[in-house]
Amino acid sequence: MSRELDLSVDPAKEYQRKLIAADEAAGMVNSGELIYMPSTHQPPAILAALAAREEELEDVAIRSVVIPNMGWFREDARKAWNLQVQYAMAPDNREALTDRLIDFHPFHMIQQHKAADFRPEEGRPIDILMLVVSPPNEKGYVCIGNACWDAVTSVARAGKVIVEISPAIPRTCGDAWIHVSQIDAFVSGDRVRLAAPDPDPASFPDVDRRIAANVKSLVRDGDTLQIGLGKHTAALALLGAFDDANDLGFFAELTIPGTVNLARRGIINSRRADVHPNQFIACCMGNSPEDLEYIENNPFFQMKSYEHTNDPRVIAQHEHMLTLNGALMVDLSGQIGVYAIGPRVYSGTGGQLAFHLGASMARQGRACTVLPSTAQAGKISTIVPKFEAGQIVSIPRELADTIVTDHGIARLHGKTVRERSEELILAAHPDHRDWLRDEAKRLYYP
Repeated sequence: MSRELDLSVDPAKEYQRKLIAADEAAGMVNSGELIYMPSTHQPPAILAALAAREEELEDVAIRSVVIPNMGWFREDARKAWNLQVQYAMAPDNREALTDRLIDFHPFHMIQQHKAADFRPEEGRPIDILMLVVSPPNEKGYVCIGNACWDAVTSVARAGKVIVEISPAIPRTCGDAWIHVSQIDAFVSGDRVRLAAPDPDPASFPDVDRRIAANVKSLVRDGDTLQIGLGKHTAALALLGAFDDANDLGFFAELTIPGTVNLARRGIINSRRADVHPNQFIACCMGNSPEDLEYIENNPFFQMKSYEHTNDPRVIAQHEHMLTLNGALMVDLSGQIGVYAIGPRVYSGTGGQLAFHLGASMARQGRACTVLPSTAQAGKISTIVPKFEAGQIVSIPRELADTIVTDHGIARLHGKTVRERSEELILAAHPDHRDWLRDEAKRLYYP
């Protein structure tokens, strides 16, 4: 089927003509094909029907940020399913990855389609794109809601587009709409809105409060923010890290709890934004039910594909770009480990490298890595002398910028390895500083 937009069709008739049952949609999948589901676009009814076809299928590749467990995390299911997770955040995905029941797709978002787009002999095309969307409006457009990711841009890449309809999907503004003429099949569904109440700020531990206070000292009026998803970065907005700033912009992959409320309060207004003035830009936005209600049909909030939001060349156009992303560990030379402990994948890097690089390239930008100074109840320092063999390095030391912990801020730009080690030791937990100083002298001094 052509992916060309065809406005000559009758939208209501086109929708009814393509409306089929979930098992019929699952029947459109053939052995050896690749199914791609952008991030949160896993259609439950279609996947349940697909899982029921296990005995009929072989080597069906299913790629997504999270793979829902439809009973296929089993050794004897590998003949049918080639499961490829891009972000091992869900505990069952992490366990299946450890057990080698699924494969890991290193996920540098801005380049994930490059091979298929420009080197077809090297990259695997998308055979079937699966999405969850709103019912069509009177003009025949469905909305992909508050989770754009690369859903719209991948329509043109796909051999087939199969969608599950959910009335709960919010109607958002921006690049969030697909016409019924571009879709091969519709399945009725009832997936609920993916939202959760904001955490109570009182529930955050002191370590997060100290991190937020240190971050607050780095925020300048007129900064354009990007904040990554993570246990400690997710607390920043609710703990007041941005409350005293004026005219902040927002250009990011996603939002954390409290971010939309900063816009409601006028702290984020994007008046000084360089690329999209007077607009709040993300490819996934809104965390709580109240957030989704506020952004629905609100033109201040503009959805964009991550092929735009996560492009370092675009990010770097924001002169005062401030990025804040988490990590698991940093070594004294500035190497940053984001998503793995040794070779074992713990989560995923998503767009972090792109935003780190973009902020580093921005004229007055700052790329911050945020992490607690210790792990395992203080027993382990997250600032270590050097990485052990096999440790996956997410951000090389050549790009290291600013490290923020609960005990300080290490500014690494323009500093030698010895100077960096001194900065990082001061940001480490006091209980570990003597050991780190001894190791720094052993590793980096005559």
